[in-house]
Amino acid sequence: MNRPIPTSGPSAREVRRSIDIAGIEDIDPVERVGRAAGVLARAFAGVSLAALGLSMLAACSATSIGGYGAPSAAALMQAQQNDEEKAKAARPDTRELYLSMIRQLQEHGSYFASLAHIDQFRIQYGAAPDVDLLRADALRETGQPDAAEQAYRALLGGTESAAAWHGLGLVAAQRKDYASAAQALREAVTRAPTEAFYLSDLGFALLRNGETSAARVPLAQAAELRPDNRKVLSNLAVYLVVTGERARAEDMMTRAKMPPSTREAINKLAADIKAHAKARRAAAAADTARLAAHEAASLSMPAPGALPVATAPGDAAPVVVRLSRPAHAPMPPATTATSRGDAKLARAADVSRSDMPTSMLDRFGRSQ
Repeated sequence: MNRPIPTSGPSAREVRRSIDIAGIEDIDPVERVGRAAGVLARAFAGVSLAALGLSMLAACSATSIGGYGAPSAAALMQAQQNDEEKAKAARPDTRELYLSMIRQLQEHGSYFASLAHIDQFRIQYGAAPDVDLLRADALRETGQPDAAEQAYRALLGGTESAAAWHGLGLVAAQRKDYASAAQALREAVTRAPTEAFYLSDLGFALLRNGETSAARVPLAQAAELRPDNRKVLSNLAVYLVVTGERARAEDMMTRAKMPPSTREAINKLAADIKAHAKARRAAAAADTARLAAHEAASLSMPAPGALPVATAPGDAAPVVVRLSRPAHAPMPPATTATSRGDAKLARAADVSRSDMPTSMLDRFGRSQ
């Protein structure tokens, strides 16, 4: 015999509907109560979840109107503002996404495509140091060193100054001006002393410029800061080969699992650096010898028309030392007193002097 289900209470209709759906009219009363309790528990659980969702949408600390639990207008506005801020925080930043895409293009070597996207980015979001640096890098990698240098120099006074100095160093290295490259890369390292790539590039520029001993410290620092990077380790391997530590270089390349092509490039580059260093030393020696020869020649040959003067100790007047006359030099005309007297006698002989005897003329001529 079925007992009527109570109809009083706020959930009587829902209880009847749940029991009817469960089909427990002809079940044992004890079991029927147990099943009904389970259905009620599930029903109230759903209601509780719905209530919880509603409470999350409203402000927990909202003030009520009339004490009946209804949220105020200020609370609703605050809740809406909170929801908008949460949604904004959860929504991805389209600017950063676009910038990340441009960086990925450059990492894959698509610098020409990145230039086009950088132009589009600047149209949408305007110029900024981070995107301007990417533009300068793209200009350098697409064979536009002058434009790249101008772009880098425009960033020297801002937040990207270290990266801009690094870019200027790479531009100078492309021009094979390794002295200027080392100078610019030193500026970069001064501003970012723990940046491994700046240190590695500085060491390589010094190595190419013939400053082998100065290259050791930055190359070693870079290798310890980034022991997992093959580019950094390759530069250190070049240094080891150049300085004659081939065994250490081979061991390092083996531990880094460098392929044969990379090892071949390292050995070729090291040989090129050693050949340039040898040629540089030979040119310096030739310049030194040429300068010494020029100085020696200038000391042994006096200036035209000048007579060397030696002053004896204690003498007031200088002592003139006359150089011997070369054998091929012409003899100067005779200016002795005898020649002058003979000329006068010759002239006197032509003139008749009746007032003086001949012996007087002879004596006069000799005395003159």
